[in-house]
Amino acid sequence: MNLISEEDVSHLKDELYQLLLVMENLSNKGEFGNGKKVYFYLSNIDFEATYSFIQKKDFQISLLRVYSINSMDSQSQHICQMQQKWIQSLKRHSLLISGSAEVQRITFFEKQQAIIDTL
Repeated sequence: MNLISEEDVSHLKDELYQLLLVMENLSNKGEFGNGKKVYFYLSNIDFEATYSFIQKKDFQISLLRVYSINSMDSQSQHICQMQQKWIQSLKRHSLLISGSAEVQRITFFEKQQAIIDTL
């Protein structure tokens, strides 16, 4: 459709490479620069949605994004608990690559790099 110029594609690729490098470094160390832990998981389950749960001292929110178009959020305690349980169950069937699973982590990031290369 030629909606994006070759120059724009090049800029997008550069930004994706930068994001991938940041993610790779974070997953390698397993923590941010301030020492706070970060957890990256790989899953063989193909999700058609993105699930997020954010919790702080007196605040929690569940986020659900479907097909990268529609999204919803809820601060309901019941919904947040259900979302948290769902994410925990997914983690049990996924591979932690933050600071571990070096071979799988390297393979994953090489595949992501190859995908960006094809754009």
